[in-house]
Amino acid sequence: MTDALSAASARPGSTRSAGWLRLDTPQGAIFWLILLGGLLRLALAWALGYGNGESYYVATARFWALSYFDQPPLFLWLTHAMIGLGDAELWLRLPYVLMFGVSTWLMYRLGAYLFGAWAGVWAALLLNLSAVFFLSVGSWVQPDGPLFLFLLAAAYCTARAVVPEPQTLSPGAAWGWWLAAGLCFGLALLSKYHAVLMMAGLLLFLLTTPGRRRWLAHPAPWIAVVIAFAIFSPVLIWNAENQWVSFLFQSGRSSGGRFRPDWLGQNIGGQAIWLLPWIWLPMIWVFGAGLFRGPKDLRAWFLVSLAIIPIVLFTAVASWAKVGAHFHWQAPGYLMLFPLLGAATARWLAAGSRPARIWLKASAIATVVVLVVLGSHAATGWMRALPYLDRNTIEKDPTLEGLDWTDLRAAAQERGWFDRPGLFVVGTQWHQAGKIDVQLGDRLPVLCLCEDPRNLAFGWDQMDFAGHDAVIIGQDEFLKKFDERWRPYFASVEPQPDIIVHRGGRAELTLHVYTARGFKAPWPLPLPPNAPWETAK
Repeated sequence: MTDALSAASARPGSTRSAGWLRLDTPQGAIFWLILLGGLLRLALAWALGYGNGESYYVATARFWALSYFDQPPLFLWLTHAMIGLGDAELWLRLPYVLMFGVSTWLMYRLGAYLFGAWAGVWAALLLNLSAVFFLSVGSWVQPDGPLFLFLLAAAYCTARAVVPEPQTLSPGAAWGWWLAAGLCFGLALLSKYHAVLMMAGLLLFLLTTPGRRRWLAHPAPWIAVVIAFAIFSPVLIWNAENQWVSFLFQSGRSSGGRFRPDWLGQNIGGQAIWLLPWIWLPMIWVFGAGLFRGPKDLRAWFLVSLAIIPIVLFTAVASWAKVGAHFHWQAPGYLMLFPLLGAATARWLAAGSRPARIWLKASAIATVVVLVVLGSHAATGWMRALPYLDRNTIEKDPTLEGLDWTDLRAAAQERGWFDRPGLFVVGTQWHQAGKIDVQLGDRLPVLCLCEDPRNLAFGWDQMDFAGHDAVIIGQDEFLKKFDERWRPYFASVEPQPDIIVHRGGRAELTLHVYTARGFKAPWPLPLPPNAPWETAK
């Protein structure tokens, strides 16, 4: 594919060829990229289990609300609607696969508008060759799918408004693009709070670019802001009713102590791994070049302005706050750099650069190899049988997060849990409760009685289960101080046989199970609805 596209990009006349099925036209290249990429993501969505975050979000989405504890509601509303029609894993992931197909097309349109059709093609292709975008954003149940779709739509609309000289736009076109941008920014805000950083980046562009400051005196951008925050208003209403707990939680994640260069290095390395190093390194190069040229290069500066705040802000936060493996927080910024990298790729190929052709081919091959190797291991666990892996490495296998606990559902059926009136299930950690809910939540209420329940504290009302029997499920590390934390809240607690979760025929996880009778509600959740934030720390 890269050979055909390389040749086509070097032949200007080929861009005028009509043919949606021809690989040597931009339209045909994008058609096949969206089709083949979508089919591959569907296959991965079918083969791979839910991750910890996905399981938690599925459990959260069983309850409709104006907004939620740790995320705005749009993707949870969507998932809630899909659950109402069926809860098969592939079914719930289908909207995210489709949204990424639209995002691929929007990336092409943004790149094509700013730098030319083939630059748009390369931007879209490189987006699909980046692991965090193709797999995580492209098929998983999480807020990034709609966020990136609407961020790209907002970027395209604002580019149509601010890249041309203001006097060349008709009043109707200017108002139309700005109002469309407001709608897209509002939907992006309703997807994830990161969207406000891109709005700040747009303000940075207007303030620093000669000839564009006049937009700040025009009513259209400000009406767009009003539209965006009107769409965002359900989040504000829900937070006002719940002591602004969502904003306090998210802002609290950036708190920390002294400067930690090791954390900073780990975070930068994690960003490179998530994007894949062969994509990240040239992207950093074009980012730096765009920063160096500044507003003199209008189109590049537009993208750099949109990208810089999330990249710099969250990388800086990682130098003092223990953000863990949240390497994707910078992803909205990197998203805006793909058109820049696509434009550079088009220039390199048009100049006949052999290293560029080799890099592009190697990137495609390497990405496919990574997806196949890690995807097959996540589905079957075949790497754990390799003789040179020690036990510590096996126990830290991160792909276990994507293991569905299907053995739990079979055990519940065998032990008659579904036939016991009034029975509920207790998870002892937020993501463990999510894993449990995916298997049992359609038949039994699943409550998270733990120190960090997040939005699961806002689902079931504990008082509805006072006096009822429960099944408590957890792993060793999440059942610490069991006698102190859980036993006092039941009339009696008895251990039951463990449940072994398998992958590829191998025993992978051990779930400890307790039968608990006579729930003495309420268990002291740190985040009950309408509780002051001070009691939630």
